[in-house]
Amino acid sequence: MVSRIEKIIHAQTPEQDSPAPMNVRERNTLRVAFVHAPDPMYADTQNYGAKFMPVWAYTLASHIPDDGRFKITLYDNRFEGDANIEEHDLFLFSGINQDFGNLESVRNKLKGRYPAAKSIIGGPICWSFEQAGSLQQLKNFDYVFIGDGEHEIASLLENIRTKAPVNHILHSKGRFPISDARPFHKPMLNNTVGRYYGAVLEVSRGCPFLCEFCDIRILPDNNRSHNKSPELIVSELDHLGSLGVKQVLFACDNFIGEPRWAEEVIDKILEWQERTGYRLSLYTWLTINLYKFDSLMEKMRRAGFDMLFIGIESFSRNSLLETAKVQNTAPNMIEVVRHIQSYGFIVVAGLIFGFDSDTEASFDETLVGLSDSALLSGDPSLLTALPGTPLYRRMKLSSRLRKVRFGLGGYKYQTNIKYLLPREKIVEGYQKFVTGFCDGRYQYKRFKSFMDLLEEGNFVAMEGKGFGNLNLFLKMILKNQAAMFQMTQRLIRFSASPLNVYWAIRGFILALSRSDRGGFGYFQFWFFAWTNAILKYRYISNEDFDIESVEPGFDLRNILPTNYSQTADEAIPTGKIKAQLRATTTQLKTIIAEGAT
Repeated sequence: MVSRIEKIIHAQTPEQDSPAPMNVRERNTLRVAFVHAPDPMYADTQNYGAKFMPVWAYTLASHIPDDGRFKITLYDNRFEGDANIEEHDLFLFSGINQDFGNLESVRNKLKGRYPAAKSIIGGPICWSFEQAGSLQQLKNFDYVFIGDGEHEIASLLENIRTKAPVNHILHSKGRFPISDARPFHKPMLNNTVGRYYGAVLEVSRGCPFLCEFCDIRILPDNNRSHNKSPELIVSELDHLGSLGVKQVLFACDNFIGEPRWAEEVIDKILEWQERTGYRLSLYTWLTINLYKFDSLMEKMRRAGFDMLFIGIESFSRNSLLETAKVQNTAPNMIEVVRHIQSYGFIVVAGLIFGFDSDTEASFDETLVGLSDSALLSGDPSLLTALPGTPLYRRMKLSSRLRKVRFGLGGYKYQTNIKYLLPREKIVEGYQKFVTGFCDGRYQYKRFKSFMDLLEEGNFVAMEGKGFGNLNLFLKMILKNQAAMFQMTQRLIRFSASPLNVYWAIRGFILALSRSDRGGFGYFQFWFFAWTNAILKYRYISNEDFDIESVEPGFDLRNILPTNYSQTADEAIPTGKIKAQLRATTTQLKTIIAEGAT
């Protein structure tokens, strides 16, 4: 979130009675605090006690001039707590929609203690709230910044420091060219990175694909890849390695949005490893078309990638066509996933229920798809319409939006659209899915299928221990009372079924027999994902679902509003808009036709 900015050096005229220039500098220094305050419930239940660094703070801090005008500090509420935040002149906040309640609470407390201090909020929440027409909810912050902040952070802070006029609502002047990115703010990084689960390094932004539900494509100039230089990425890895970091998450919208760049990055990492002897464990997000690049997959394994998040979304071709996820419709999904995993990757699968094309059979079909493709993960979400997306526009045009709290929070499944499937069928199907998913025999079958894949001849061993570091994870949990309670609940719920223990032992024995294929590391991930599911779903009930379906008598033709195509006005190439509309409307027309027969 930050760019190449020239330092703005303003000559200051000392007051006549000032005894020394140093005192003038001290009085004119703006004390700036980055405040990371994610929603506690959402953070704990999503990451199960692991804490990841607030990459936005380290990134923006690197674009603040280090010339004495600004003194910066990082406060992460997951460690310090808002009661320990000292007085500053300006508090900087960022977050996602789910964080709104906690961000507002922390802001209120700081305003009560330090009434003269100013506050500013930026990040995804501001863009999303503006798209939803809900920006007024952020009115209590003195400044609201929408867009990339790298270009403007220095001049904005200087205006606040000198008490120059600053608008309440601020928009970035354009997208920040990430190729101009600076290294992390080293003092902040060096002093704090050790308390997090490894490190998070943003490497690129943007994705060329056209999923109807995705808000990546709608950001200005974001329907293509914007990449950091491979040299900068390796330089950052080198510094992180020198600090003792072993796990690094490559944050991006799609690591292979531009495959040639991805391969160049991997080649640079391999050269760096050979030169320095460092071996890091890497994790990233990318798309299913990775299967086309066998050479790249082999190199990625040697570079240290062991886990990959891929949006599978559905094993139904109709549901994939509906959302225009065309990259997932061309191949045989099951064979493609198996091919990728045969190299040794763990595919962390994104799955979604609730597409208009879904049927009552979708839940069972997903269980079969997970088993046949040997996926070790499989924790689905319910479809949500993100503000600004074509899906949001379609739901709004057809009067299918619900007014609810933004996003998912904790264990409660709350969504903002009305589904075609009856509510009771969704709840029943979801509960049936998680019951089958948590079954020990089913879990062992998938684990064995995965381990068998590694014998097919593509497997590439890694020198690192993998991104899933059990020792590091347990150390973090021991320092977190809520995470300790959660871990206790995990073990109690798991061991409540003796059959679970039996199949876990079978899995452990299998892992030991495949030690030449990293069996224990895969066992850790499998067991962790399995117990996560049991923790979340052991007592899931009808009351946990805050969802709705369309009213009785709903006209099925309304799933495709007459002005859906005419109101498409995204800042992406016209041909791409038409391609998404063509895929979505064709499939929705099929649903309408089938419903009329």
